[in-house]
Amino acid sequence: MQAIWTNEVRLDRLEEKDCEMVRKWRNAEHIRQHMFYRETITPDAQKAWFNALRRDIDFYFVISTEKPIGLIHIKDLQNGIGNAGLFIHDQSYWGSPFPVLASMTLLTAFFSRNDIHTMVASIRPENNISKEYNEQLGFRSIAPDEMTLDKSSFCKKVKLSSLLQILCKSNPIVSIASNAQDPITYNVGSGPMEMVLHRIG
Repeated sequence: MQAIWTNEVRLDRLEEKDCEMVRKWRNAEHIRQHMFYRETITPDAQKAWFNALRRDIDFYFVISTEKPIGLIHIKDLQNGIGNAGLFIHDQSYWGSPFPVLASMTLLTAFFSRNDIHTMVASIRPENNISKEYNEQLGFRSIAPDEMTLDKSSFCKKVKLSSLLQILCKSNPIVSIASNAQDPITYNVGSGPMEMVLHRIG
């Protein structure tokens, strides 16, 4: 998946050109304080991290509205389970619907795959805001620093949550640009939002 978008948010696959921007975001105190790794990241360390990403199982996307505002990911995707997370660098978007919409868009896209059934989120035990955020999406705590979400729970949460229903109605279609090896077009009726896959060559 190279890009995923709705009417109001776009997720673009992280590229090397984005690394310095993301490094500065990640080093900002209002982001770093919520992370497990809190050391300052150097340009060389950021480059090494990017080069070590496995493109087939580590999916990082820059979140954009009118401009880039944060980073979202599903990493270490193996045996139907991925590790999900995000951060919003632009504090003017904190508390807005856009972070939830970005998460819902990404989860919808990945849960549309038949081989993916569970997401795990690692959260610092004292980070109650992130825990409450994930609960909005259907995650549940299984340890002080870990939450999990299965596909059926996500779909049920979308149907029952008034906020997620509002976002679905204003963003009824999730579009995906992928590589030429994928089918040209498909619709997934079982997902919380209609899925349309666009091929790019």
